[in-house]
Amino acid sequence: MDLTGLDKKILFQLDLDGRASYSQIGRQIGTTPQVVKYHVESLLSKGIIQNFWAFVDYEKAGYSFFWAYWLKFAGLTKEKEEEIFSYFKQAKNMPIVMRCSGYADAMICITTKDVFSHNEILKDYSAKFGKYTAMIEMVVGLGFESYPRSYLLNQENKERLIYASGGAPGFVKISETEKKLLSLLQMDGRMEFVKVADFLGISVSYANETFKKLTGKGVINKTAMTLGYASAEIKSYRCLFRLLQFDEKRLAELHDFCVVQPNIKNYVPVMGNWQLMLDIEVESDEQLADLIRKMRYDFKDVIYEVATAEIKKIEKFSQRVIEYPELLEKKAESESNEEENDDDYFLKA
Repeated sequence: MDLTGLDKKILFQLDLDGRASYSQIGRQIGTTPQVVKYHVESLLSKGIIQNFWAFVDYEKAGYSFFWAYWLKFAGLTKEKEEEIFSYFKQAKNMPIVMRCSGYADAMICITTKDVFSHNEILKDYSAKFGKYTAMIEMVVGLGFESYPRSYLLNQENKERLIYASGGAPGFVKISETEKKLLSLLQMDGRMEFVKVADFLGISVSYANETFKKLTGKGVINKTAMTLGYASAEIKSYRCLFRLLQFDEKRLAELHDFCVVQPNIKNYVPVMGNWQLMLDIEVESDEQLADLIRKMRYDFKDVIYEVATAEIKKIEKFSQRVIEYPELLEKKAESESNEEENDDDYFLKA
């Protein structure tokens, strides 16, 4: 990993809380806010940090149908492949889109409020690109657990920190303002409340209060961070496990094993041909092989089969639909104006 020890400490703190201030991070790792700011800006400019986004409980947010699809393509030109991924990226109800190699060429998640809407999205994809799809395999998500990137500090998840989304029914009524705030914070999880207030036409105190209300309801669990794996020289794999589900005690032990493992980032119980999906981040293929080998040995009575797909690029990743995509245009316009103002300042100077 081409990261300094200080970079790793900062990334770890941001992984725990993507909205942590430079001062808070500095106090945790024993340095100044100015040093933290310099390193964060460098990590962003190098693409090591791709973005920050609000980690939402999709069940509480009203999107109980959160299903994953693994796709293998056939007969594609490069242009057609880009057309398909452009379609995925623009699809409102596909919050997760990944380019893969290995078991599949793409992995997408479709989330809707009902099964009928879900079916319409699948039909539209099939009508447009079905003839280029050699395999489509579905798993139904039964919840989503995320763990800290403790491998950055070369340690286990000793505190057993778990951030959960879904897995238990509990719909929470959300106002239009709250939905808009969720949309903004899924586009930019570190957006200052001054900007949030300006975008939504509300006071700064009300924006802050709305955020606190959503965290209090358990709709927002944390602010997450997406890494640019290639830039950080980290390999990311999404792995499928077929389990023999006859011993609840052993299944619980497998879960406990995954919680503390430093390289296991996300734990997703699923239903279908597979029963578990793990996101594993490592420095090398050998490290992945060692971890899978250990799991298959320690849990040989539980793990029946494993399939791995390397994540080549994350096109989108969040836990909820962005219901107000028009805010994207307003955000882009605001950033463009800020850049122009900066250029004017330097020209005048």
